[in-house]
Amino acid sequence: MMIRTPHIAQRLLEMTLDELDAAREWMLLLGRKTAREKIASLLAIVARRDAMVQLRASKGRMTFDLPLTREAMADYLGLTLETVSRQMSALKRDGVIELEGKRHVTVPDMDRLMAEAGDDSDGGMLA
Repeated sequence: MMIRTPHIAQRLLEMTLDELDAAREWMLLLGRKTAREKIASLLAIVARRDAMVQLRASKGRMTFDLPLTREAMADYLGLTLETVSRQMSALKRDGVIELEGKRHVTVPDMDRLMAEAGDDSDGGMLA
């Protein structure tokens, strides 16, 4: 199949690298970040994946629906529900995100969210 359709090999490589990036992000997220950085990182991951699925650029203003409840986010990040709620409210208050309801998120400036997450533009840690 790869001989008949050579672009599949490139796509499989891209998908594999995306999964490795996601695993690296996740290990970093759980191990060395504050609660605020964990929430911001999760939002950035969801925003970038949504942009990829929608074939949009993951820069500037982004809008997406969270696929997780705050309780699921807490379980996923190893935080309490109260901490997730407080940090989401703080990110909203500070203008990093805008919330419509509990799950519709707008990120006015993706670079600012990445800075809150402690990441640079390609997902690496800021020094």
